Amino acid sequence: MLPLSLGLLLGICLLHQSTLLPAGKLLLIMLCCALPLMRWRTGRPIAAVLLGFAWAGLYAHWHHPQEIPELDTRAVYLASGVVRTLPEIGSGRARLQFLVDSLDIRGKQIGGEWLLRVTWQEPEKVSVGQRWQLPLRIRPVQGFRNPGSWDYAGWLYRQGIRYTAYVTKGEPGRLAEPDCCLLERIREWMRERLLSALPEGKGRGMLLALTLGDRSEVGPTDKEVLALTGTSHLFAISGLHIGLSAVAFGGLITWGWRRTPVLCRRVPAIVAGTVAGLCVAVIYALVSGLGVPAQRALVMFATGAWIVVRREQTVPAQLWATALIAVLFWDPFAPLSAGFWLSFMAVAAIMLLMPTIKGRHWVVQAVILQVGIAEALYPVLLLFGMPGSLVGPLVNLLLVPLFGLLIVPVSLLGVLLAVVSPELGFLAMVVTGLLADIQQVLMLLTEIAPTLPGVKWDWARWALMIVAALLLLAPPGIPLRLLGLVLLVTAHLPSSARLMQGEFEMTLLDVGQGLSAVLRTSNHVLVYDTGARYRTGFNLADVVVLPYLRHQGISHIDMLVLSHGDNDHAGGAEHLVAGLKIHAIREGEPWRNPVKGTLCRAGESWQWDGVRFSFLQQNGSLARKGNNASCVLQVESAAGKLLIPGDIGAAVEKRLLVRLEAEAPYDVVVAPHHGSLTSSSKGFVAAASAAHVLFAVGPNNRYGFPKQQVTQRWQLAGAKGWRTDRDGAITFRFRFNDMPLQPDTYHRSDERYWHLAQRTEVGL
Repeated sequence: MLPLSLGLLLGICLLHQSTLLPAGKLLLIMLCCALPLMRWRTGRPIAAVLLGFAWAGLYAHWHHPQEIPELDTRAVYLASGVVRTLPEIGSGRARLQFLVDSLDIRGKQIGGEWLLRVTWQEPEKVSVGQRWQLPLRIRPVQGFRNPGSWDYAGWLYRQGIRYTAYVTKGEPGRLAEPDCCLLERIREWMRERLLSALPEGKGRGMLLALTLGDRSEVGPTDKEVLALTGTSHLFAISGLHIGLSAVAFGGLITWGWRRTPVLCRRVPAIVAGTVAGLCVAVIYALVSGLGVPAQRALVMFATGAWIVVRREQTVPAQLWATALIAVLFWDPFAPLSAGFWLSFMAVAAIMLLMPTIKGRHWVVQAVILQVGIAEALYPVLLLFGMPGSLVGPLVNLLLVPLFGLLIVPVSLLGVLLAVVSPELGFLAMVVTGLLADIQQVLMLLTEIAPTLPGVKWDWARWALMIVAALLLLAPPGIPLRLLGLVLLVTAHLPSSARLMQGEFEMTLLDVGQGLSAVLRTSNHVLVYDTGARYRTGFNLADVVVLPYLRHQGISHIDMLVLSHGDNDHAGGAEHLVAGLKIHAIREGEPWRNPVKGTLCRAGESWQWDGVRFSFLQQNGSLARKGNNASCVLQVESAAGKLLIPGDIGAAVEKRLLVRLEAEAPYDVVVAPHHGSLTSSSKGFVAAASAAHVLFAVGPNNRYGFPKQQVTQRWQLAGAKGWRTDRDGAITFRFRFNDMPLQPDTYHRSDERYWHLAQRTEVGL
């Protein structure tokens, strides 16, 4: 059973690494070939791989979202549809899944079925199941494509969502009251009762997340604290909570059942407890909205319960493999989520450690288990770009049993009582206070406890950590166990410098309609701009810049340059300063930014590792207002020359012509002001004489950047164009032996079939 389950998992993972989704006929042929092979023992592992690949591909075809014909991203559609899930309400906006069955554009009706993720600023009162007609601007999903960034497009694709939309000017109209979505309507009613019964605060937000799976009141700061302390899983609907709650209640029933002889004669206590635990698991999963993690946990627990009820003799490894097969057949998209790997790896670690902890004191057993689980999960955290925590094992040692056996069951009971009657919700009130106290303690830990050191992501290091984990978790008597510790330390050793003296690299990150670039020499890091921050709290420093830096193993920044004060360039500065140690800050408009830095001045220059950095802008009054205040950064060495001019306009460009003509030609220029008509003047483009020009722009941005006249101007000057909305993160490595200079674009190296399904092609 174990080889079969691992082969199935391997086949599914291979499918999800594909750039293109194979044709359905080919997948059916593979499926037909795999099934006969299952009859022969020697052919089963190969058959399992083929079966997993074919099943995952057919499942993807089955769930492939429908396309909107001839989508016009600049037009306003009147969309008629139904609100399918519990709306996320917060910060003056609502997010909802809107199932559309009719689109009207300029009087033309289009029929179909499209599930959209809709954002509605200043919304009307909206409830699950209601039918609305909304004026929408619709766009294909396109997340931020950078190393280390969360795959937003893939996450929505797995939910059947191919397009996002926002409610624009017009008259939204409610067409009908709820007539569907009974489960979601019950959950919405429960949320309303809780909101009226509980005081506002962090404890309430955590309780809603823990019971209903509603994270709308969990802010970005709270999420960061949970991530840095390794406790995110404690405040999410997970297999851990569902499983422990079911075990706790089932164990209580088993204990009482064994002390009632009349009941034991009819049904064995273990069977009664297992069935009771399964009922609790089903109730919890339904209350939480039956999301994918809850479904996965329910399938796992139901598989184990089935084996227990049938009173079959099985070893833990067989039970683990059976649950894995059941989950993979239920949801072949499961291996794309961190929760899947965290759940199964944690259980696997416990099984491997059982011989080690056997016969030891329970305190020692708990410590060994938590340290072992942390070691098993660390490669998973690295793979999914999640920060590891040095205090995580200790915190989880105390909180996992507290949450699983006490807080979660009491929270669930308190919520059920509170929705029946606010007077009975005293348990929920107690839990909210306890959760708020725990959150304060975790916040204190983030101040005094460091995270694990940054590790540059690569497959070799990851494989080294896997081998180290297997050796460290091996049962007693296995030779070379201590070698695992050596391998783990080796994986964290700094690699030899990839850049030699005088070499440097620049990565222009995909931050949508904004700007952020990371420059590195052999021993130094400079970040130019941070991208935007929005009033909802969403910001590009947390979502793009910090994950990229962690992915590269960067734990500090030598200099942060904030070109000027506009939000799309400096909005994420506070979050970046809070997330990493920064030695120096230079700014074009220090008075507009909340972070403390000094003015970037013309003539200021310095050298790092044989690479010279200089500010070129003028110091006159014209250059210190808005876009024209931008810090103009030049980077040069014998390996090449780079110019990042921020958002300067034609007036400042004219002042720089003499200097540019003296410094030209440039190998790479980031186009001023995202390629607007007020910048990239003919004189500036000619003077720069660039080989490559980069446009930092968002997909289908409302400004229409880069303007066609501008791109043509650069093309006629001989510059090859690149743009973040099409190419993702763009990296240029200025090395002595890499000629001619060519970039690495993220979409080319990490594209998957769901990205192609959701992309709108753009040209230069």
